[in-house]
Amino acid sequence: MKTILDSSMNLVLNPIHPQDQPTLYRLMDEVYRASYRYIWYDEGDWYVDLIYRPETVLKELSRSRSHYFFVELQGEKIGILKYDFPFSPREIEIPNAMKLHRLYLHPKAHGKGLAPLLMQHCEQVAKENKLDSIWLEAMECQPQAKRFYEKNGFEHVLTYTLDFEQMIPEYRNIQILRKNLI
Repeated sequence: MKTILDSSMNLVLNPIHPQDQPTLYRLMDEVYRASYRYIWYDEGDWYVDLIYRPETVLKELSRSRSHYFFVELQGEKIGILKYDFPFSPREIEIPNAMKLHRLYLHPKAHGKGLAPLLMQHCEQVAKENKLDSIWLEAMECQPQAKRFYEKNGFEHVLTYTLDFEQMIPEYRNIQILRKNLI
């Protein structure tokens, strides 16, 4: 069932279903690479294939804690939103929390005020489910993302290094950020 986030903009979350995998793959092949191709030796081929291949998408959709959506603006798929709860990182315990797992928007949708609306939606869902916090991971090499999350009340908790051989070493640091809701 679609969730209307803003009727005046016609901003909608539309659940992703198994049969949507090819559409998801094509969308994210374009959207993910637009922001992150420079951090990979192969411009993101390995990562896009790993995350958006049929087996991975089906596994993620089968988990009751996962909530996966296309972000649609005026009927066009312009990004994705995925959150998981309850879910804690392996690196540090964050109990009774939601992970904002994926929030990607096409560059043509940037600057339109969509990301804050998506963040508000996540916070509302977390509160409705009586969760204590929301956490996410942000690449250190994307300072504009970190500024956005900090502006929305997230604080740095931990930095660690990804061990993806396909990733250029200077871009492997990732930060866990958390927003307390109570």
